[in-house]
Amino acid sequence: MNQEETLFRLCAQKLTAALPVLRKMNNLTQKKMGEIIGVSRQTITNIESGKSEMKWSVFLAIMFIFSLDADSAEYIKRLDIPFTELKTWLQQKREE
Repeated sequence: MNQEETLFRLCAQKLTAALPVLRKMNNLTQKKMGEIIGVSRQTITNIESGKSEMKWSVFLAIMFIFSLDADSAEYIKRLDIPFTELKTWLQQKREE
């Protein structure tokens, strides 16, 4: 596994573990969350239960949605997601 995959997996694992709490903070069911980001309820269920890994597009959509709410955004900041490394990696990708 390369450095990019390792970084993404770490970020996705942290967000996956927090997803039920974030949904409840925003009064979102799995179905409604899926509708908002364009996936099925079953996809959200599988991500939360660990049956499926979160895809990059789903990770980005979830981060965007929950960054719009001040309480959720503050909660995300406390998840220990390596934002500095993620930002550096995204900048490198943009320059390629």
